[in-house]
Amino acid sequence: MAEISSGLVVETDQLTKIYQNRQIALNDVTLKLEPGSVLGLLGHNGAGKTTLLRLILGLHCPTAGWVRLFGQKMTPNAASLRCRIGYIPTNPQFPSGMTPITYLDYIARLFGLPAEARKPRLASLIRAVDLLGASGDRIENFSNGMIARLAVATSLINEPDLLIWDEPTLGLDPEARRSMLELIKTLARDKTLIIASHNLSDIDEVCNHAAVLSHGHLIYFGSLQDLKGRMKRNHYEFELEGDQKAITRALQALKGMSDFKFVNLKQRRLEIRMSEEINNTNALANIFMTFADSKVTVISIRSVGMQTEQAFLDLVEEEASRGFTRAYKNAA
Repeated sequence: MAEISSGLVVETDQLTKIYQNRQIALNDVTLKLEPGSVLGLLGHNGAGKTTLLRLILGLHCPTAGWVRLFGQKMTPNAASLRCRIGYIPTNPQFPSGMTPITYLDYIARLFGLPAEARKPRLASLIRAVDLLGASGDRIENFSNGMIARLAVATSLINEPDLLIWDEPTLGLDPEARRSMLELIKTLARDKTLIIASHNLSDIDEVCNHAAVLSHGHLIYFGSLQDLKGRMKRNHYEFELEGDQKAITRALQALKGMSDFKFVNLKQRRLEIRMSEEINNTNALANIFMTFADSKVTVISIRSVGMQTEQAFLDLVEEEASRGFTRAYKNAA
């Protein structure tokens, strides 16, 4: 009996993976991914990112729970589901002695593309990833950026509905990384993507959803905007204008307030870190009143630190603190 589609691209329920009956790589992960989502998968080394991707791909069997893709249960034998996925592993490897044309033709044959469809498809992909000039060169002589572009072409050869890319910008120089990010943005217009990355600025630029793993637990799943909304905004930089004596007077007044644990002036740039427990709106109001009293003008103000990175670090720190509290209570 055919399974009824839920309209979701990816759905997992209480997904758990234990290796060798003792190593819990993934623990009770439940998430739902709608069409058109670009999900950034975040977590430190060993957090469970690659295990989750392999379970979604059906390369590993779950110890408990399940994965559905396009409304159908993923199993090791679900070849028809995997045909709808384009996958790039971390540090993709290619056989020596082959060229982009011979390799892509080989992969196209594996997917069952007929000869009349393979040639235009290969030509289109090689142009799209800017490898036309190297299409007859041996792959083993390629740079990291060229390898990354070939991996992209390989993942797209079956015209997949879902792309799963594990660290796609790893090891790329700035120009190659920029090219990869622009390509992701283009693909996101009509495909669903899961991007695992250590580079949080990449996630910030191209993703609209985030999943954060810590020690195999899913500690956040939702929109990237909501994740940033959870961050502690307590570190600011002000660019000031006014008489130097007036700026110094304002600085001394701020240093005397208990709201701030760090106040530092470099030329006319003032850096302030607030205490964790205070309301930042009230603290900012006090700062501006102090500037007004001293007749100092604020030219600009910015929150210091990349937002996604800070939100991620805050979440992991919070989860680690909870884990310590649990362990302490259990020991007691």
